[in-house]
Amino acid sequence: MTKVLTVRIDPALLQKAEARAARLGVDRAQYVRSLIEEDLAAGEGGMPNRFSSDDLAGLYEGTGKPATNQETRNRLRRGR
Repeated sequence: MTKVLTVRIDPALLQKAEARAARLGVDRAQYVRSLIEEDLAAGEGGMPNRFSSDDLAGLYEGTGKPATNQETRNRLRRGR
């Protein structure tokens, strides 16, 4: 037996999703199911545990230490 899933979504995003579903020739529910199925299939190996800090590039002066994820986290905690 199938279950019903209700999702609250911004009207603009819903409009884009419905347009994409129409371009693919499927209804909204089929489109959402396919996205979930694809994501689950791609994520079989699990989510990588990573820290992305591209938006922080150029924000801090260098200290001579390697720019590792841990160093970035420490600098954020210290506020510099």
